[in-house]
Amino acid sequence: MCYAIPGKVLEIDKNNITVDYFGEKKSARNEFFKLNPGDYVYAQGGFVVQTLSESEAKAILDTWKELFFKLQEIDQNLTAKQPKTLYQIANNIRHKYHGNSCCIHGIIEFSNYCNCDCLYCGLRLDNKKINRYRMSIDEILEANDYAVNKLGFKAMVLQSGEDPWYTEERLLEIVNRIKKESPCLITVSIGERPFSTFEKLYDAGVRSVLLRFETSNPKTYSDIKPGGILDNRLDLIHKLRKKGFIIMSGFIIGLPGQTKEEILKDIELTHSLGAEMFSFGPFIPHPGTPLAKHPAASMELVLNTIAEARIKVPESRILVTTALETLDKKNALKLGLMAGANSLMINVTPVKYRRLYEIYPDRAGIEEDVKDRISAIIKLLQSIGRAPTDLGA
Repeated sequence: MCYAIPGKVLEIDKNNITVDYFGEKKSARNEFFKLNPGDYVYAQGGFVVQTLSESEAKAILDTWKELFFKLQEIDQNLTAKQPKTLYQIANNIRHKYHGNSCCIHGIIEFSNYCNCDCLYCGLRLDNKKINRYRMSIDEILEANDYAVNKLGFKAMVLQSGEDPWYTEERLLEIVNRIKKESPCLITVSIGERPFSTFEKLYDAGVRSVLLRFETSNPKTYSDIKPGGILDNRLDLIHKLRKKGFIIMSGFIIGLPGQTKEEILKDIELTHSLGAEMFSFGPFIPHPGTPLAKHPAASMELVLNTIAEARIKVPESRILVTTALETLDKKNALKLGLMAGANSLMINVTPVKYRRLYEIYPDRAGIEEDVKDRISAIIKLLQSIGRAPTDLGA
C-alpha cells in the first residue's frame, strides 16, 4: 500500500497549487516539477514530491476510494461526541483539525558515529562498547530506493549521529542522487551543522530538518550535553525555519530534575520555534551512559504530554516516537495515536545496521521484517480509522 494518496491538480498559482482528493481540496507547494491542471501528484508535508500518470493515479485511487470513506467513518465513530478525559479531548481536537490523516515517514539511520558526548545517549563519543558503523553513499541510496520505489514511502528521514565523515560534499551527493533516483520529501536529522551547509542542502532539495532542543532549561541542556549551549541550537532552528525548512523539533520527557512545569515550557518552546511536527519521547536509560541508573519516563507521563501538546497546539503534527513504542511494544502506538498523535516513523535501515543504532537498548521494531512491520502498522491504523496519508494543508 502507498503511504500517500495521489491527487489531481485543479489550480496553479505560481508555485502554489490546489489538489483534489476525493472532493477535498488541499493546497501544496510545487518547486520541482512542471505541472498543468489535470496532472496527478503526490504531496507530503505540503510539498509536491512526485508526479504520476493519469492511468497510474486512477488505478491507485480506485483501490482507495471505498476504503478512504470507510476509514473516515471508523475514525468518526471512535471520536468521543462529548469528550471527558484528557485523552478524549485531545483526540477530539486531533480529529477536528486533521481528520483521519496519519503521516508516515520512513527513516534510514545511516551512521552511529557521533562527536557528541551527551549523557543520555548510547551513541555518545565515550561509549567504547558500541559497535560503530557507517553506511556508504551507495548503501544509503539503495536503502532509500527500496523504501520509496518498492515499499511506497513518499517521505524519508536520513538520520545519523554528528558524524563529520559525511562532509558537506557527501551529503549533497546523497541528496542530489535521491532527487534523481528516488524522489521524496527529504528530512535530514544530522545534528548541528553550519547554517551554510543546511542552505546548500535546501538548494539541493531537502525541505525538512529534524533537530530537537531536548530541554528548554539552559542549565539542564549544558549538563546533559557537555559543551553544548541551548541558545546556539535555538538560533540554528530559528534560521532553518526562516530559510523555509519544515521544522521537526521537541524534547526528552523524564530527564533528571525535570518538572511538569518544565514540560509545559518545552511544549511552548516547540511551538514558538515554528515546529510543524512535534517530536518528543521518553528518556530511556542506556547502560553505557552516565545516566544508566536514572529511571525511564512512564507511559502515562508521555501520553499526557502528547495530549497536552495537542490541546495547546491543535494544528501541529505530533509524532509517536520509537522510544514511546519501546516502553510498550504491543500497545504504545495505538495509545499514542488515541491520545492526540497523528504521525509515525517506520525504520527501513538495513537490518545488519538497524540493531547497532542503539540510542537506548531494546528498541521497538529493530528485529522485525520491514514488510511485516508495515503490514502490522497498516492493520492497526485501519482498525482506528486512520488513513496512512499526508494530504498537505
